Amino acid sequence: MANTRHPDSIEVDRIYLYEENPRHEPMDSQDEIIEYLCTDEQVFNLARSISEAGPNPLQLVGLVQVPGSGKASTKKTYQVWEGNRRLCAIKLLNDPDLAPPHLRRDFSRLASTSAHLPIKKLNAVIFNDHDDLKFWMGVIHDGAQGGVGQLDWDAQQKARHFGTSRNRVALSVLDAAESLGFISKDERQGKLTTVQRFMNSSVVKEALGIDASNPDDLTYNRPLEDVKKQLSRFFDDLKEGQKVTSRMNRAQADAYGRRLAANSDITGERTEPIALKTITPAVVKSRRKTQPKKPRPATHLEYDKHLAKALEDHANSKLEALYYSICAVHIEHALLLTIGVWAFVESLAALAGKHADTDFIAFYSNQRLGDLGMGNGKALNPLRDALTRLSRNGNATKHHRISANFDGPQLANDLATITPLLTKTAESLGATK
Repeated sequence: MANTRHPDSIEVDRIYLYEENPRHEPMDSQDEIIEYLCTDEQVFNLARSISEAGPNPLQLVGLVQVPGSGKASTKKTYQVWEGNRRLCAIKLLNDPDLAPPHLRRDFSRLASTSAHLPIKKLNAVIFNDHDDLKFWMGVIHDGAQGGVGQLDWDAQQKARHFGTSRNRVALSVLDAAESLGFISKDERQGKLTTVQRFMNSSVVKEALGIDASNPDDLTYNRPLEDVKKQLSRFFDDLKEGQKVTSRMNRAQADAYGRRLAANSDITGERTEPIALKTITPAVVKSRRKTQPKKPRPATHLEYDKHLAKALEDHANSKLEALYYSICAVHIEHALLLTIGVWAFVESLAALAGKHADTDFIAFYSNQRLGDLGMGNGKALNPLRDALTRLSRNGNATKHHRISANFDGPQLANDLATITPLLTKTAESLGATK
């Protein structure tokens, strides 16, 4: 086996995902690999960890130079053989627009709260001998191999390193409460055991909106304001020392959790899980005046999960494909998107009963808008304005020899404005079994 490897620090932009990685069947494009890794290989969870703690300094990526990519060191590009998931997560954190449309907002949220981005370089080992690299990949990924590979910790070894799960959950909740100002550093002294007792109640955790299924990475699944209200109440009761005490048994803790869940000023809604660590306010590092930050321009039409779900339920492949496509194409292609959005709205309205001789502006009468829950009177003006622009610009772009819509941001705003209407329209069609 030739020893043709050397360590280096390589710019992320010069590293590409490997089309024939063992994690998946051979693929033809970077976009296809990203789609697969996000769907089937839990890349979002890895990205969340990287956004919070940075890349794992104990892990290197294994690279092979792309043939013919240049002799100068700054011109060389590489394929990542070992570390496809990590590279994918980092690329999507650096540039959320590379993510599949339905995940762009989630990756943007992770990126906006991270102190570790952008990640410009990765510590890597560069291999010239493919067989050498494949051997070490097998050592990493083929299990214990009688001690040759990595041995997982058993339960006792994990306990020695991490402590008990109850202890970790209680500490995480206390840390979040202190960072939010619900309890001071002095006030939390001696409170760990009590918080442990109540965090052992699934009813209490449910009321707070805390998911402790992974004690090392607690998440919350209620709207942020609801979580703050519930945590504030819990820690007020803890400090007061009557409703939350270490003397209470499991049944009493459950009863307290039910009363906490019954508060009338929370929405009762649920959200996608978000790391509990992210609710802590950012630490102010400087007293210098904060300069206004220019808003990030729209790069794609916004992909709405609720509308996508309603289209999926109705199982209309044309509408599903149209909606995905108009949200996947870059907004610089405003002419194509204008025609695509027009076709999408026109097709959805036709499916909902629009006559062939009627345009979708007439189809969405004030009466129909009211029936779909869009309101009435002046509340309908923004919807009518957006529908009118989409119809006018779509027809002009399709038919006139010169006139066309070049305004991508306005198109994005118009589609976002009517998305609730389109969602209600799709939902009104009912699910197709």
